[in-house]
Amino acid sequence: MIATTEQLVQEYIKDAIECAKNENQPKLVSLVKKVRPIDPLIFYANGHDQFYKERFFWKDPNSYYTFVGLGYAHTICTNAAKERYFHIENEWKRFIKEDFYKNNQIFPDGTGPLLFGGFSFDPNQYRENYWSDFPSSKFMIPTVLYTQVDKEGYLTVNMMVKGQDSVKKHINYFEEVQKLVLCEEYDGESHISPLLLEKEEIGVEKFKGNIERATTLIKQQAIEKVVLARQLKVKFNEDISTEYVLQRLLKEQPTSYTYILEGEHQHFIGASPERLVQKQGDYVFSTCLAGSIPRGKTGQEDHELGEELLQDPKNLIEHDVVVHMIKEAMNSYCYEVEIPSKPSLYKTKHIQHLYTPVKGRIKEDVTLFSFIQKLHPTPALGGYPQQEALPIIRKLESFDRGWYAAPLGWMDINGNGEFIVGIRSAVIQQKEAVLFAGCGIVADSTPESEYEETRIKFNPMLSALGGIMRGTH
Repeated sequence: MIATTEQLVQEYIKDAIECAKNENQPKLVSLVKKVRPIDPLIFYANGHDQFYKERFFWKDPNSYYTFVGLGYAHTICTNAAKERYFHIENEWKRFIKEDFYKNNQIFPDGTGPLLFGGFSFDPNQYRENYWSDFPSSKFMIPTVLYTQVDKEGYLTVNMMVKGQDSVKKHINYFEEVQKLVLCEEYDGESHISPLLLEKEEIGVEKFKGNIERATTLIKQQAIEKVVLARQLKVKFNEDISTEYVLQRLLKEQPTSYTYILEGEHQHFIGASPERLVQKQGDYVFSTCLAGSIPRGKTGQEDHELGEELLQDPKNLIEHDVVVHMIKEAMNSYCYEVEIPSKPSLYKTKHIQHLYTPVKGRIKEDVTLFSFIQKLHPTPALGGYPQQEALPIIRKLESFDRGWYAAPLGWMDINGNGEFIVGIRSAVIQQKEAVLFAGCGIVADSTPESEYEETRIKFNPMLSALGGIMRGTH
């Protein structure tokens, strides 16, 4: 609810407590207050002492939606592989229907009980310790949510109330957390760059060998395209500051989705240029992003590289595979689909991609999770055909992708939301981070060129992590 007066807030909480008492089960109350806009990074940093390990941050490239979540009012998780998308969706619907005390409220988009979280890339992959906080699927409703929508600020406080609770207890908490919006003391610029002790590329020769094995399979027509990834490990002299890394990502990657989700032991962070799917009312949007080349050192070189990418047969084939699959998936759930006939360029700080946007008008009763289930993994992240690509990835890659290249995003109570794919990312654990980068393999791919492509794709996270290598100046 938009909390306009103290009396309305008190009545809402009182009624929710009475409902919890009558039904003998806790109820979620959601208080929304319009506030003056604050720097979202400051809000995230201000939540460190009270909510560290239970925070998330999300900003889209257009800065239309920015979310900062602090604390978990409710979580929905599963390690199940089968039907995991529908398990999360069904539990979310059940929770809103049975455990949320709505009381005929209307919430502005992106406020109220917002569900934020994601899925692992492959639920059938074996699990590694550095992904222990990130199961097959994990979502949460934040206790405190700051939403910035088109430069307007909203504060949501979600609280589980019990039948024996006092109204005053929850009123006091609602008033207390509002101080987080008023405090603007974080100064990330004063953070001293940490000392980089180690940087290790994992399994480079195995990765190059996998490229050769994959191209052989493609030439044998066992598969049309497969995406293979590799890892880079870094270690610093001190624990990695998520505020510092997030600040650098926001500054250096403004054309990407910037995100972090904290866990008890690990934090997943990145700046992805790639939307998986967005639902807004009766319309859905997706992105075909495949085929890449470095940015140029000068404007002229950058232009020439972009034109080279637009004409390159290998990259165009790789891109067309993605366009074909996403268009096919969208057609099954949409009345009509709009898609340009040719790709354009999508440029980030370190790399430029072939880019084709897709828009569709949704059929009745099709949800955001329906599209996620249909699309993931797209040929840009897994390969094509989808069912043939995943076993090849499991066989060739000797590590757990975890949430790398997997769906991550949000959905509000109105069913609107957006999911990206978690690329240009790293999982952070204390002083160490594991970075991930992948490339699409088609018949003409070569080990050296794909290795160089992944080196470029490590740059956004390497740059954001900062650090000075020991023995360098």
